Amino acid sequence: MAFLTGIELRRRIASGSLEIHSLDPQQPFNVDSQVTEDSIDLRLAPIGLVLKAGIESLDYLSDNLDYAYNIVEIKASGMDLQPMRPFLTQTLEAICFPDELVGLVVTRSTFARLGIMANCLAPKFAAGIRWAFPLQLVNLNSVPVRIYPYAPVAQLMVSDTSGESVGYRGKYQDAYAPTAPRIGDRERESLTSANPLAVNRTFHIINRDLRSHVGTDSVPASPAADPGDAVAGTSGFMEPVTRRCRALTAAAVSIVCLVAAFAVALTLRVVFGGPLSPLEKVTAMVVLATIAVSVGTTAQLLRRARPQEHRGGR
Repeated sequence: MAFLTGIELRRRIASGSLEIHSLDPQQPFNVDSQVTEDSIDLRLAPIGLVLKAGIESLDYLSDNLDYAYNIVEIKASGMDLQPMRPFLTQTLEAICFPDELVGLVVTRSTFARLGIMANCLAPKFAAGIRWAFPLQLVNLNSVPVRIYPYAPVAQLMVSDTSGESVGYRGKYQDAYAPTAPRIGDRERESLTSANPLAVNRTFHIINRDLRSHVGTDSVPASPAADPGDAVAGTSGFMEPVTRRCRALTAAAVSIVCLVAAFAVALTLRVVFGGPLSPLEKVTAMVVLATIAVSVGTTAQLLRRARPQEHRGGR
């Protein structure tokens, strides 16, 4: 992913292909001071949302989480950002991307050194979107940190897309105010209609594969009977390693038995029929070598079939 340089950013802003303006005309966007050698400084808007006191939990599928937040103003004198209490805010700049551009927003190093995370691991600036970029400020310290409006809190890095461009068409298009979390109706419908048996089946498929790789002693037992065997079309790579080892072990034992029978026949030939011919001698040597290889393979498969020891106990 190649990012545009400051010179190229200035050129595209001047041409109008990259639109940036301040939500407050009295605090205009300044190309000279905000466009750096490889990014664009974005300032903190003086507004945000904080979780109300008494809220004990949030439901991802809720169709309205606005009730759970209070609107807060960051006054000119500043605001104390409390430890580990997310503050949902946004940039002062409103930005319009064409479909051919995509961006990445990161915390400015000064804020990072203060222990503040500015985008809460959601740094994507989508192609074709128009909005004020949402920020989720989190103070990772054990003490409050005072923050101020209009501070350059984040940096936007811009890159060209490759291939046929399709711009953003999501629910946050033209969002210029802090917004509580929300999901689309289609996503909510698909999640609320999830089949409990299907979810349990998926759990057991993954858990079974996990247990086969790390050993049963280091993975908690399944809470319910394993229904995975009833699932048609389960991928081969998800079959437990131990089950494959047992099948291979059975095949190896069968081969050993056949070879041993042939060896016994040769032995009887020596005892009752006189000396072996050169061909029979060569055949006997091959049989003995095959027995040795089969026994070694069987022992190796049996060792693989045993649960692996927990790494931490070694």
